[in-house]
Order: sequence, then C-alpha cells, then structure tokens
Amino acid sequence: MSREKRPAYFRFFLEACNLISILDVESAGHVIQAVSAYFSDNIEPGDLSKNERTVFNRLRRDVDKSFSDYEAAVTYGKQGAEKRNGGGKS
Repeated sequence: MSREKRPAYFRFFLEACNLISILDVESAGHVIQAVSAYFSDNIEPGDLSKNERTVFNRLRRDVDKSFSDYEAAVTYGKQGAEKRNGGGKS
C-alpha cells in the first residue's frame, strides 16, 4: 500500500449503502474490495459485472471527490502559511 500524502478517508453516503444493499452478498463484497483497492492504491477493477461496475462507478465519485477536497485543503493551507509567514520573500 502506498503511503504518500493523501486523504485518510472518503465519504460513504447513505445512497452508497442503498446501492450496495441491492446487490447480493458476493457482488457487494466485490464492490467493497474494488473500492478499497481504488482508494488505497488507485487500482481500477477489471472483473466487475455490469451491476457491480455501476455501483463501483458511483462510489468512485465519492473517492475522487475526497482526493480533490484533500488537494484543495493542502493548497489553501500552503497559501495561508505563506501569507502568515510573509510569503517567503526577503
């Protein structure tokens, strides 16, 4: 598992629970494992059924949003630190 600076979690909304609940247990497990691999190591699943892929794609949006929110927070934090510290100019 790579450990570069990244978000520690992603949002798992009620909608995601509802989508997973319509899958059978085996398919739900495939989706959860695929989301885990995507979130942890950016591995795209290649062996999901059509229904599993549909649910995965919906959950992937939440994972991707967590990464973009994290990047924005890092950027704004750096900008704030530069302002507080005089921007590093002499």
